[in-house]
Amino acid sequence: MSKRPASAMDAGSMPPPPSQTGASSSRAPPPQAQYLPCKTFQGARPGYFFRLGAQGPGYYLDRVARDAATLAMPPPKRRRTAEELLAEAEAEADRAGSSGRGPDADFADASTVLDAKALRKLVLSFERRFAANQAARVKHPDAPEKFVDSEVDLDESLRALSALAGYPELYPEFVRLNAVPSILQLLAHDNADVAAHALELLHELTDADAVESHEEGGAALAKSFARESGYELLLQALERFAKRERDVPEDAAAVHHALGVVENLLEIEPEQAAELAGARGGALPRWIARRATKASKGKPSVGGGAAADDVRAYAAEVFAILAQTGGEAVKQLLGSDGGIDAVLTCLAPFKSRDPADEAEEEWLENVFDALCALLSSPANRDAFLACEGTELMLLILRSKKIAKHASVARLAAIKTLDHALTNCPRACAAFVDALGLKSAFAAFMGKGQKGVESRRNGESAARARATEERAVSVIASLFANVEPGTEPHARLCAKFVEDDHAKVDRLVELWRAYAARVAGVEAAQRRSAAPGGALEGADEDELYVERLGGGLYTLERLACILGATFATGHAGIRERTLLQMELSAGDADADGDADGDGDGDAREARLLRPVRDVLETHAENIGDADGEEEQMRRRMRVVKLIVALGGGREEAAGE
Repeated sequence: MSKRPASAMDAGSMPPPPSQTGASSSRAPPPQAQYLPCKTFQGARPGYFFRLGAQGPGYYLDRVARDAATLAMPPPKRRRTAEELLAEAEAEADRAGSSGRGPDADFADASTVLDAKALRKLVLSFERRFAANQAARVKHPDAPEKFVDSEVDLDESLRALSALAGYPELYPEFVRLNAVPSILQLLAHDNADVAAHALELLHELTDADAVESHEEGGAALAKSFARESGYELLLQALERFAKRERDVPEDAAAVHHALGVVENLLEIEPEQAAELAGARGGALPRWIARRATKASKGKPSVGGGAAADDVRAYAAEVFAILAQTGGEAVKQLLGSDGGIDAVLTCLAPFKSRDPADEAEEEWLENVFDALCALLSSPANRDAFLACEGTELMLLILRSKKIAKHASVARLAAIKTLDHALTNCPRACAAFVDALGLKSAFAAFMGKGQKGVESRRNGESAARARATEERAVSVIASLFANVEPGTEPHARLCAKFVEDDHAKVDRLVELWRAYAARVAGVEAAQRRSAAPGGALEGADEDELYVERLGGGLYTLERLACILGATFATGHAGIRERTLLQMELSAGDADADGDADGDGDGDAREARLLRPVRDVLETHAENIGDADGEEEQMRRRMRVVKLIVALGGGREEAAGE
């Protein structure tokens, strides 16, 4: 039975000790008080001894050793607040300055601003009390009452260091004083409360709000944490507290703080993902992934709260951050050894039910975000296909049991398919074989969204638009990766012929809507780029990225689909496209050319010119993140679409 000092949670349930006034036998508890319940050891109690007995943990009446020495034992020190400690230390420092003696605890006054000198006093006091506690534990390993007071003092010094969180500019000095290794050692302290408070301190010091004003200080702390094997010790603490997190709220809070440290360090310095993955062979990222995808077994019994579920939700958030910020090696680590299969397994129940509440909905979105990030790795994409991830996402899209909250799960599913199909011919072929075209085009046509506009709130409308954009991206990926002349390509093209070319009509309708959105963004940029505007002096790359977020990305994907369908040479598709584009142009410009029925090539060139312009801009901005060879291949693919649309630049015409 661990005999640790009382925590804030235990204090309320601990019975008051017997009166300490006098030393006569009248101070002994009444005979009927055979047992005083208490979860943890709270220090010596006159006439009692602590044990795990038949009635549970607590203080049992000592019928043998109730002598005068036991009755005279003083109670443990009262836990003092940080303000009391600082005031007492300042008074001692003043007395030491006049007498020449050094104080035992060198704290700065609570009313003064913390500076380097005050920080050194705090660290010195902490180190002294840490050393005293270690010495007492070594000298009296089997007598907790001999070192409990030093443990309380150590805990108070640890809490006093939390004042440093408001002064990130002092972090480099804190690192120079070599205090980080001592705090990390406390993560393995025998007293679980001390270890938990060390985790809480690290969480506070690395908080984004704390380091926002001084990034150099945060970086210094993050580097020191990694250099002193902080991730290995953090993993040990997680494994220690996770054993009882569902039953002990304090342990659940400790796990929460440990996950918060990981999140904060990744935000301070994303490169820490590689350091984190290297600790104990990647055991920490795998632990986070397992905890995030672990099935929930309901709410814990202690306290009536949902601490265990909160831990899983927070683990999922950290899992998503780690997957998004980590490089290829981190992604492969998270997806290996059944990682992708575990993610799909935890998502499978949502093909037939909605999230139970907002907390589970947020957890679901974080797990899907992590999966989407992991799919950028070819190895993880292969595992996704092998584990029938495509089929699971299609089941979620088709499910009628989640119609009430369809936008949440279905948006996540089609987003995952979008990531899986991007630049992956094998995934596109598997998608078509799994009869995914019907689901993709249902989302493309906006089925299930029309007729409920008046009942949509802002969030639902945003999700409906996001689903629409993902459907456009999926179809564009299919055209880009399915080989022309094959049976899957023929099935894809046939979708634009069925139902009297309804898909072509929808395609041009979306083109017109997103072209108007982008035109509005460009107009706003021109106004902001004027002298004195918010975008004055912005380069073209910044403006292009802003236009992508304003609808240009989807407009480019729509242009690729228009080019691909036009390139099929199908007379019905080409003529219907030109007709709809002409009607669209007539809506935009009532004073259009009167000779619209003139030369066919001139009419085609005029109507498709806006599409070619978008494709030309798209080709110019294709990056080389995947290598120059892949960049050239993608550019040539777009150039061929420009040529199919009847124009382009001189090099396109030459092609």
